[in-house]
Amino acid sequence: MYMRKNLLWVIFVVPGIITGRTLLDHRGLETAQEDTSFYEFHFAIAENGSRMVMDLKSELDQGELNVWFGGAGFQVIGNYTGEKAFRFERVVFGPLNSQEPVTVKVTARNASGKWQLRFSEIPSNLLLVSLLVSGCLVVLLTIAIAGWWKRQMNTAWRWFFMGAGIWLVGVIFKFVVAWLANAPVLAALESWLGNIPYLALGSLYIGLLTGIFEVGITAVFAFLIRKMWESPQNALGIGLGAGLFEALLIGLSSIGSFVMVVTGSSSSDAITGALAQAATVTPFFWLISSVERLIAILCHTSSRLLVLFAIAHRKQRYFWAGFLILTAIDAIAGYFHLAGLINRISTWWIELLLLPFAAVSIPVIRWCIRHWRGTNQE
Repeated sequence: MYMRKNLLWVIFVVPGIITGRTLLDHRGLETAQEDTSFYEFHFAIAENGSRMVMDLKSELDQGELNVWFGGAGFQVIGNYTGEKAFRFERVVFGPLNSQEPVTVKVTARNASGKWQLRFSEIPSNLLLVSLLVSGCLVVLLTIAIAGWWKRQMNTAWRWFFMGAGIWLVGVIFKFVVAWLANAPVLAALESWLGNIPYLALGSLYIGLLTGIFEVGITAVFAFLIRKMWESPQNALGIGLGAGLFEALLIGLSSIGSFVMVVTGSSSSDAITGALAQAATVTPFFWLISSVERLIAILCHTSSRLLVLFAIAHRKQRYFWAGFLILTAIDAIAGYFHLAGLINRISTWWIELLLLPFAAVSIPVIRWCIRHWRGTNQE
């Protein structure tokens, strides 16, 4: 019982308080009576290799504010200057050492108004725990859904693996085209159009890549392999195989990244830096991959079921409905990438926008299975 409680605490509590240790939180008030005000602070990093997050907010009516800080293994960690009202939020630094203290020097010149400076620590060990928990949860989710499908449908595994293979072929084609065309296409759209049309058409272009190559490839294989759409059980296996295989790769990738950091790989700093940035903007970010994958699995399954239903029943409108689902969710994700909002806003907002597609996918899947007719009845 004691070990079980500790395990639950590590999984659910520790990742949630990953940015909980405050190093410095100071609120300043400047008046026009002094030409220059100077402040100096000192603090130490608790854990060697930790990251540090800075939040600087100025509400000055006039004047200039400069924040300089160094130490913890660096002569200068950061140096920020701004006039009047400005802010720098969730800026991540490190990894830092715990042997040398951090010194912060703040200078306000001809300033009047309020300002706030906050530093917090992101322990490296908790980042690693969160990375491992995230990957394991996705892998467990994948295994659980695959086991449910096998028990409920009692269908041969070959349809599951065929769905995974179709997904892989489609993604390879998509990545090749994206590698060749994304940079020139997006650059042309950005140069020809204003910001809003560029974001709209650029996001649509990214979504269409997924629709054409993932949904389109599914249709191509269905025309070649008749048994894919002979029964709803086979079609469901195809859809789940695509979504679960993608989820499994993502989960194993997280676990692989954990191993790389633990073994001291050359990319360790880049991995932990990206994790730290994610932790600063996304509460419970260790859980986001599982939620994202569940949404994606439902959308992969419903879109492919609709495509196979369309071919089985010779009704094009179901193909376009399936095409729309995957195109739309990747267009939404593409918008946040093109707008530079990744790691600037919580990823939960993105998942909230994708949630309606997952919610619609559940009745779509059930409807397709109930209304499927065997090919001998066509």
